[in-house]
Amino acid sequence: MAQPRWSRNFNEFVQACRAYRPSELVPTIARISAALGEPPYSDDVKRRCPPWGLAAIARESLLHGNEHRDKAVTDDGIRVLLQKFFDADVPRDPAPGDPGVLISLVTPILYEQFPWQEPIYEELARSHALMIEGLKDVDTKVISESALAEVLGGVPLGDAIAATFVLQVGANRNGGLYDSSWLDQDNFKDVLELYPRGNIEAAAGRLTATQAEFQDDFAKWSHGIKELAKFDYNPLARTPFVELTNGDTVAPAPRLIMRTVTPGGLYYPGLVRYDRAFTTDLGYLFEHYVGRQLRLIDGAEVHPELSYGPRRDKKSVDWFVVLPGLVLIIECKLKRLSLEARAGGPALFPELARAVDKAYEQLGRSIEQLASKRPEFEHIPSDRPLLAIVVSAEPIYGGNAYLVEKHGATLSAGHLQNVPVAAISARELEAWVTHGATIEDRLLEVLDNHAVGTALPIHDDRLHSNRPNSILENAWNTYPFPTFGIYEGE
Repeated sequence: MAQPRWSRNFNEFVQACRAYRPSELVPTIARISAALGEPPYSDDVKRRCPPWGLAAIARESLLHGNEHRDKAVTDDGIRVLLQKFFDADVPRDPAPGDPGVLISLVTPILYEQFPWQEPIYEELARSHALMIEGLKDVDTKVISESALAEVLGGVPLGDAIAATFVLQVGANRNGGLYDSSWLDQDNFKDVLELYPRGNIEAAAGRLTATQAEFQDDFAKWSHGIKELAKFDYNPLARTPFVELTNGDTVAPAPRLIMRTVTPGGLYYPGLVRYDRAFTTDLGYLFEHYVGRQLRLIDGAEVHPELSYGPRRDKKSVDWFVVLPGLVLIIECKLKRLSLEARAGGPALFPELARAVDKAYEQLGRSIEQLASKRPEFEHIPSDRPLLAIVVSAEPIYGGNAYLVEKHGATLSAGHLQNVPVAAISARELEAWVTHGATIEDRLLEVLDNHAVGTALPIHDDRLHSNRPNSILENAWNTYPFPTFGIYEGE
C-alpha cells in the first residue's frame, strides 16, 4: 500500500536530515538561527529560512542522526532541507463536509509559526509582573518565590530571567555556541557584577541536554501521532542548549532560551513539580494581572467577580469594565491546549470546548444576570453596548474561529441581544489598554462595522498600539539589562 503524501514528504525530510552528522549540521543551524536575530522577521526570512523550520531540522538531526555520515553541510544543502520541510506542509486529507476542517488545518500552522514571531519583551516583562509582583497581592497555595526557584533549579525567578538573558545574548553573538570559559574573560567582569556567575552556570546546566537526554525527552512528551509528526514536540523548548558528542554546546534555536522563563515556559515544569495546584495558583495570579491591566484605562470603573444566588455560591465573570458608552465583560482563561491539540489532532475540538466553552458559558450566565437585573449586578449598567471577552494567558489561535463556528460569536439574554464575544490573549489586552480612555471609541468603531455572527477583528489597526504599557515597562526596568557588549569572544 502506498504511503500517504504527507507521510512520504515528512519521511523524506527526516531522511534528508539524517544524511549529515549532527555535530556538523546542528552547529550550522545554530549559526543561521542566531543570525536571524529577533522578530519581526522579514517576509523573505519567513518564506525561505524561518526559525521554526530550522528548529525542526535540528530536532530531526538530534533524534535520528548519527556521526557515521559523511555528507558535507553546504548552503545548498540547507536550502534543500528547508524546501523538504515546506513540502511536508500537508498533514492529512480532511473528510468532505467536515465542519471543523478549517480550524483543524490552520491551527497547527499557527502554533508552528506565530510563537516564534512574538517579541520577547512582553513575554519576559509579563513573567515578572504576573508572578513576582502578583505574589504580593494574591493568596496562593503552592506558588511562592521558593517554589518558583525550585522549578528553576534553585535560582529565584528574577535571577533566572537575568541569567537567561545573558545566555541568549551570548548565543546570539557567538553563532549559537556556549562555552562556560567565556565567563573567565576580562570583558565579562562588568557582566558578572550584575549577574552572579553561579546563576548563569545554574541556568545553563538546567537548559542543556545531551543528545541522548534530548531523545529521551522527546520520547516522554511526543504526541505520538505519525501523520502529525511535523508538529510534534521539540525538546529545544525545554532544553534549548544541546551538548553534542564532540563536546560542543550549541543552541540551535537561540530565541527559545528566554522563553523558558516566561509563564508559558514555566507552565509544564510547575505542573510536573506541583501538580494542578500550581496551575490553579497561576490562574489566580493571571486574573489579578488582568485586573491590573484593566485599571490602566483612564476613567474606567473596574469591578471584580461578583458572588450571587441564595447562598452566594455562584460566581460571575472575573471582571467588569464600565465605560461611559460601553461595558466590557471579561472572563480569564489560563488553560493551554495540549501538544496534540495544537498539532490539530483529535484532542483539538474537545480541548477547545473545555477552554473556550466554559468561558463562553460563564460570560453567558453573567449576561443573563444583567438582563434579569439581579440586585447583585445593579451597579453594572446594561443600557449601552456590551462586549464579552475571553482573555487567555497565551493565544488560543483557533479561539475566535471556534466561537464563530460553534456559537456564532454572540450571546443573547432578555433585552441584551447579539452581544459580540471575542477571544484575545494577554498580549492583545496589554496593547488595548495603552489607548487609555480612547479605547472605548476605538472598540465602538470596530463594533459598529462588525457583522453579527462573524469574528471580531481583534487585530484591527484601530486597536493596535505602539505605546508603552506602564506595567510591562516598569517590570522590564526592574532588571539591569546591559547595553554594553558581552560575549564578544577572544
